[in-house]
Amino acid sequence: MKSLALASVLLVLGCSSSEGTITDDSDAATDAAADGTASDDGIDTGTTPDLGVDSPGDAPKEASPDAPTDTVPTDTGPSIDALCAGVDTASFQPPSVCDAASGNTSTEIPKNRVYATSWFGCYRKTDGTIFKDPTDNCLFACGNKGLCASGLTGPECEASLEWFAADADRYGCGARIRVTNCANKKQVVLVTLDRGPNCKSVEKPIGAPVLDMGHSPMVYLFDGKTYGGSDKKRVIIEPVAATTPLGPVK
Repeated sequence: MKSLALASVLLVLGCSSSEGTITDDSDAATDAAADGTASDDGIDTGTTPDLGVDSPGDAPKEASPDAPTDTVPTDTGPSIDALCAGVDTASFQPPSVCDAASGNTSTEIPKNRVYATSWFGCYRKTDGTIFKDPTDNCLFACGNKGLCASGLTGPECEASLEWFAADADRYGCGARIRVTNCANKKQVVLVTLDRGPNCKSVEKPIGAPVLDMGHSPMVYLFDGKTYGGSDKKRVIIEPVAATTPLGPVK
């Protein structure tokens, strides 16, 4: 009986090991990995996190040698609503020093990028004649950087170019800036080709940094009106790439 019982036990055990439901964990893991269903313990290795870094193809153009090295061009900035948040109540940050080579202008860019505005230069009137600014020689301190046809006089160059500004000591000769009037959400892109305004006689006395721009951008941004720095009509400035088209942003 003992021998027969032992044989029966062995027979039962042999059937269990050949027909049971024991699973090989290593095979299951291999199958799951092949099916793409393996658990990753909460770590997603299939995607790269978006850290807000542009791809190499979106990298900004290299700044010109005249441009300050801390000016970072950008083509696609924040939305206008985000850009303008708080601008209407922001404090003006006048320059603390007049440190440009001439000693009359400043290289300081206000941290909040908010400026008062004024205009200068020559422009073409509706009758086709050129208005000549009595306070300006209508010659760009930086030259025209190839943006005017050869043979044009200074006044003719300014009148044909239209979308220009001073503040080259802040942003660099030939740099491009996007200027936004947050009151009406109008924007223009300008090229900085001149120096000024005067840090000692204009910006410090009125307590504000000033963007001095051509007549066309002034009347576009302010719906036909013109202002001086002491009026403290606000704009905010963003540097943009050198390839950005000049004029109104649509």
